Amino acid sequence: MNKLLLHIFFIHFLILGGCTVEDNLCEVARCEAPVATLKIKLVDRLTNKNLLDKGADFKLTNLSITSTAYHSDMVIKIDSTELNNNYISILSSGNEALSLKFKNYPEDVITINSRLIKSGCCSIMEIQTLTLNETEICSKCASVQIIEIRK
Repeated sequence: MNKLLLHIFFIHFLILGGCTVEDNLCEVARCEAPVATLKIKLVDRLTNKNLLDKGADFKLTNLSITSTAYHSDMVIKIDSTELNNNYISILSSGNEALSLKFKNYPEDVITINSRLIKSGCCSIMEIQTLTLNETEICSKCASVQIIEIRK
C-alpha cells in the first residue's frame, strides 16, 4: 500500500510540477553530435566501373577534398563496408561546400544546405538540399546520401 501511495504521489508531483517523464529521460540522454553522412562514389564515365573498387587504378593521393567549413583538406578513407560498393564517406556537420579534386579532372563542388531538427531527446541533421556542381541532387535528402560522380 505504501508503494502505491508513493507512486501516486510521484505521478501527481510530475504532473503538477510541469515536468514530464520524457524530460527526466532527456536529462540523462547521451546525444551524438548531429551529422549527415555523404557517400561519394567515383565512377568511370565510359565503363561504369567504380573507381574505388579493388583492382581499379585508384590511389587516395589522387583525390583531395576541401571543406569550406574548416578551410582545410579532409582526411579521406575508403568505406568498404558494403559488399559490392566502395565509397568515400564524409560526415557533414552543417552548411558547407566540399571541393573535390581527382587527378587532372575538373574540380567538383558539393554544396550542403542543412538544419538541425528535434528528434526525441536529441537533435539530428537534416539535409535540406544537396547540389553537385550547382545541379540539385535531392531536397529533404536521406540521412545517408549517396553521390555519384562520373569521371
